[in-house]
Amino acid sequence: MSETAASSVEIWLWLLMVMTPHNPKTTLILSQYDYNAKVAAQAVRDGEIPFLSEDEQRRAAEIRSGAVQNVLAACEEQNIDIITLDDERYPKLLRNIENPPIVLFCAGDISGLDDVFTLSVVGTRFASDYGFSVTKSLVSSLTKLGAVITSGLAVGLDSAAHKACLDAGGRTIGVCGCGILVDYPKGNGALKRKMVEQGGAVISELLPFTKPSSGYFQHRNRIISGLSLGTLVLEAGENSGCLLTVQHALEQGREVFAVPPHNILDARFAGTAALIRDGAVPVFSYIDIVRTLMKNGGLTDYLKNVLG
Repeated sequence: MSETAASSVEIWLWLLMVMTPHNPKTTLILSQYDYNAKVAAQAVRDGEIPFLSEDEQRRAAEIRSGAVQNVLAACEEQNIDIITLDDERYPKLLRNIENPPIVLFCAGDISGLDDVFTLSVVGTRFASDYGFSVTKSLVSSLTKLGAVITSGLAVGLDSAAHKACLDAGGRTIGVCGCGILVDYPKGNGALKRKMVEQGGAVISELLPFTKPSSGYFQHRNRIISGLSLGTLVLEAGENSGCLLTVQHALEQGREVFAVPPHNILDARFAGTAALIRDGAVPVFSYIDIVRTLMKNGGLTDYLKNVLG
């Protein structure tokens, strides 16, 4: 950017547009400049970063203030908050993952997540009646205990987890697999609005009008797990995409929980069966999650206050 008085948010947006989301090079560059976005952006613009690709160099030369202002204007018009990596509202748990989003586009409120019980809840799009029943039971109990539930807004058990949390009067965070101003998944608009109205949020690291892409979801899942103390898998087949969230959770040092299969011969439960076999904590009740997290020390004081 050639402007001498660019705001901090403008600089972060410019970096995002040049480097693109979920690019590990961005974290590397920022680390070299003590996470000073202004200095890092200057180095990128001036060609001082030797490992930029041709496309990254081209974008650094071509993207100017007008493009950044267009994003700012769209977000302001739609009441979308732009939360950058140096913002005090940025969740500490997420900031500490290996490749955190440098910008979060947020409808709603993500403040205070560091002071509450946060849990990611994920599952298959093609769930059984058992899966839906378990989701409602577990999420309702966890919500009444004060848990903030994070999931991916997908049809099936993700949406069921968000709805169960809302029905129990709780706060839930949805992580989009597209730009925050894109209507996807179709038909989830009312759910998203209720999430915001009830004190939660819908977030994305992608520019606001970015269409969904199958290649992005594995990157999105690192945010779902990164926001939470642990990840609960409700129901998953052997190749379920939600198992990618588990992989991120393990890499981030977070606890993994899984609901025991309803039928070990049913392929719909092969993923959760394998998780339990490989060491995930089996969940027969919400108490199994609470005890495990208390044993690990992350929830002891919080839960003692809640439980009296």
